[in-house]
Amino acid sequence: MKPAPHRNPTPIPICDTQEDRDHRNATQLLNACMSYARLILRRYGQLAPFAFSMDREGQVARETLDIPRLPRDPARIWKLLSDHIADRVRRGRLQGVALCAYVTLAEPSAEGYTDALILTIEQESGRALQVTVPCKIYGGQLRNLLPRRIALGKTQAEEIDPQLFARGGPRPAPGFS
Repeated sequence: MKPAPHRNPTPIPICDTQEDRDHRNATQLLNACMSYARLILRRYGQLAPFAFSMDREGQVARETLDIPRLPRDPARIWKLLSDHIADRVRRGRLQGVALCAYVTLAEPSAEGYTDALILTIEQESGRALQVTVPCKIYGGQLRNLLPRRIALGKTQAEEIDPQLFARGGPRPAPGFS
């Protein structure tokens, strides 16, 4: 049997539209938030609001606040994070952000979960999403003899009006648990 002759494949042009870039960036921010949230929930069983940002080079990093003592109130932490990120957005240092909070749902999800991770993802292009991921923590009792396990429900996403990349400034805090 004779091997097939080697042919150079014809290059396929790739259209990298703004929508494709937005989708890719939002996915990177969502993945970073979900990985961090699962790690912290598994370890501690609770989670304060946090944020990830994407700089001009496309690098994703967790945002931190340089204050000596964080407030205990999650709504206050959300406000501080929003103000900090809004300042960085005004300076033109970021192309995308994701803020995340662990909340109690007003109504249980389809899976019966009463808690959720609420993520707000915004991008410089003006696209913004609010993602709700219902979740439930199992285990962690008996001095962590039973390891914690995080079960995630069906993710729901909806487009929203941008706040951080708009003139309106940071959005108010979601209802915290």
